[in-house]
Amino acid sequence: MFRVRLGVVGCGMIAQLVHLPYLTALRDRFEVVALCDQSFDLAQAVAERFHVPKAYVSMEDMLAKSPELDAIVVLTLDHVGPVLAALERGKHVFTEKPLGYTLAEAEKVAVTAVRTGRKVMVGYMKRYDSGVRRGLQEIAQIFRPVMARIHLVVGPEYGNWIIPEVGTITRSQDPGHAVRDVRRSRVAQEFGTAPPEVLEAYMDMFGVWSHDVNVYRAAFPAAPTSVKAHCSPDGKTLTASLQYADGFQCVFQGSSTSVHRFEESLTVWGSDRTVMVDISNPFLPNTPSTVRIWRDEVVGGTGRGAASEEILRGSHEEAFKAQLVHFYQCVTSPESQPLTDAQEALMDTRLMIDIVRAAVQRS
Repeated sequence: MFRVRLGVVGCGMIAQLVHLPYLTALRDRFEVVALCDQSFDLAQAVAERFHVPKAYVSMEDMLAKSPELDAIVVLTLDHVGPVLAALERGKHVFTEKPLGYTLAEAEKVAVTAVRTGRKVMVGYMKRYDSGVRRGLQEIAQIFRPVMARIHLVVGPEYGNWIIPEVGTITRSQDPGHAVRDVRRSRVAQEFGTAPPEVLEAYMDMFGVWSHDVNVYRAAFPAAPTSVKAHCSPDGKTLTASLQYADGFQCVFQGSSTSVHRFEESLTVWGSDRTVMVDISNPFLPNTPSTVRIWRDEVVGGTGRGAASEEILRGSHEEAFKAQLVHFYQCVTSPESQPLTDAQEALMDTRLMIDIVRAAVQRS
């Protein structure tokens, strides 16, 4: 089997907890040739831990000295710069979400991917969760959807409290090294005047919330005709109402609380059934998501049939691993396209911006 030669950009939490372990497990498909991080001591330590032969301090250095790379995995805090640089060098790209924090960034990546003929896959791992995939199939069978609800409540630290392995993460020992975070300033520049709490909510949406927007859009890709939204004074709670041309409506409710609990679901009510996809926490490995279907039994005569509930659980296949297998297929098969490509991420960003702009109008 042909092994895709990878360069990994960024050696922080998500690289150490998820991607490098699964890339190692998939050694029949991938060879991690090199990695880089702005903290070179971190790059060296992580390279030694995962037996990666080359470590660099910059992506530019890695691309120049390891030209044999087939693809780049972008796991930095800010993705758009490395993604564009990799595309311009003719590399396929897997990038953690978000693709970009502004419409202009996402549009530029989408256009560059088309121009260079390279593939960009965005790490919306929940789309590769077998339970979520089954839930989307069940939603597609609804005769006439009338209403949907996206429900998301995460505990402190965006739900990361659920990961005991966080305490084992290798970190840079260079006290003088600090990465300047300019994401929020770029967002503020594109938005113009916006209350701080609304910008806070928007930045939060790129955490867990963007996954739910992506799953929802997989079921209902059309753009809404009307969006109304409200944001709490601290930016931690956001609700939105989406209206569509055919009368279909969706309620989005998301919040970050201090209670150590994780709730995430998509429910769709239709004329013939109700489907609920209860999404498991992605950092609980091999935990299947659950699909619940409610409908009335069809009986003869005039009597009322019994109401039935069907419960389906996805497989224990790990979603993070499944998405990397899909990325391998996309890189090695010209006809295979990423399920979650740059265009999908662009449309997700567009909907999130529409929601937040509606909240600005209400503030």
